Amino acid sequence: MTSIMQKNTGEEKIKELFTALIKYSPTAIIFLDMKGNVVECTDCTLKLFETSKEEFIGKNFLGIVHESLKDKVLADLEQLRIRDEPISGSLTFYKSSGKTFEAEVYANPAKDVNGNPFQIILTVSDVTEHRMVEKELYRARELLNILMETMPDAIYFKDNLSRFIKVNRPHAERMGLKDPEEAVGKTDFDFYSEEFARQAYEDEQEIIRTRKPLINKVEKVIKKDGTVHWVSATKVPIVDKDGKVTGIVGISRDITELKRMEEALKSYSEQLEKLVEERTKALLETERLAAIGEVISMIVHDLRSPLQVILYKTFLLKEKLKHLPIPSYEKKSFKEMLDSINEQVEYMNKMISDFKDYARNIKPEKLEIDLKKLIEEVLATFILPENVKVKILIQEGFPRLLIDPMMIRRVLSNLISNAIDALPHGGNIYLEAKIEGEHIVISVEDTGVGISGENLGKLFKPFFTTKDKGTGLGLAICRRFVELHGGHIFVESKVGSGTKFTIKIPLEGHVKE
Repeated sequence: MTSIMQKNTGEEKIKELFTALIKYSPTAIIFLDMKGNVVECTDCTLKLFETSKEEFIGKNFLGIVHESLKDKVLADLEQLRIRDEPISGSLTFYKSSGKTFEAEVYANPAKDVNGNPFQIILTVSDVTEHRMVEKELYRARELLNILMETMPDAIYFKDNLSRFIKVNRPHAERMGLKDPEEAVGKTDFDFYSEEFARQAYEDEQEIIRTRKPLINKVEKVIKKDGTVHWVSATKVPIVDKDGKVTGIVGISRDITELKRMEEALKSYSEQLEKLVEERTKALLETERLAAIGEVISMIVHDLRSPLQVILYKTFLLKEKLKHLPIPSYEKKSFKEMLDSINEQVEYMNKMISDFKDYARNIKPEKLEIDLKKLIEEVLATFILPENVKVKILIQEGFPRLLIDPMMIRRVLSNLISNAIDALPHGGNIYLEAKIEGEHIVISVEDTGVGISGENLGKLFKPFFTTKDKGTGLGLAICRRFVELHGGHIFVESKVGSGTKFTIKIPLEGHVKE
């Protein structure tokens, strides 16, 4: 009697444990009979299939798997009946609403006391979201690979010790490697001179320490064999999901040919300046424009079209990046790379435009304009720092002018831009227009850092610049456009007190009667 009571108590305990398992198990478990009918399941299963117990119990397993998989499931069920081995794999299921989801399934036969299988126990793990993430990560990886392999610029990733993690083919070729994988684990010291590699290493460690990117730095790259080329390099930190800087990513554009062109143009310009003493100004100007025009034709032909292609493709990549379900820090990193590419392309476009404006043979197209309105339109194109104030002083009764608005707009834009650059700590800019004697006088004055006497006499010379980036043609173009109106441009400056550019154009032929 005691034995029977103990047996009943044990069975009740097992039943209680089984009931708890059904109710509280975090795993979807399905119990099938040997014909594939559902005889029991956990509550978690009902949530997964969005159904009720009354509707789910008694269903045949083939009714909840995707039609394309029924033959496979039949074969698997048969294997479970005849073999004492579990089966696992991926299946697509139907929910009660008709929606589908992907799941990993583990099936195992349950045996009675005689060792005969009487049930099949399935565990079902929903991996739909996991699969979607995998697909999106694959797409993101593919986009990165496309960017790495199609961009002509050198792209590379480094760890926090400045060792290469991944480089694209253009960068591998630049280092003299046949396979980009050969660069992995190595550093710039393995490929370049000690001087260049040391500077690159220090720059990168500074980025890792401060998190501040390095944008468009012009570098003279010297390989171990002495070969020299010039690049415009942009490097930004790589930040992981915990906010830790794990390395840097860099984009390096080879500007060797542009540097050579700049040097050639600069050298040729200096030679032409010497000829001023021997030849007339007209002959000198004609030869200068002919030489520059020839170079411009080559630059425009070779660079304008591919630059537009690069801009278009980076635009497409930005649009695709918006819809990728990847962490925002990765989107930001990719966007910074694409923005950096755009900045460099726009810089090259500006160089081409400056060369073209300086070289082309044009005549002013005189139109009637309101100078104050023209000045306001030019100012509207600038985003002025809060600590920079602009005052427009137009003489009362100042006449409407007959000038080329495109040329004068370009002149004013260059002078205002220079004035803003001269006010790194804020200050005032004065734009004044008046009539003095037989001349229209327009001036742009700032209260900025001023210009040294050494540089003052060189300002209007082509290709002379004190800026890190620039063609040195801005003020040369200003002088040319003013002179095409029969006028002259002058400059006064004192270090620490500011600079004033004054334009004088004859009244005759330039004032509306």
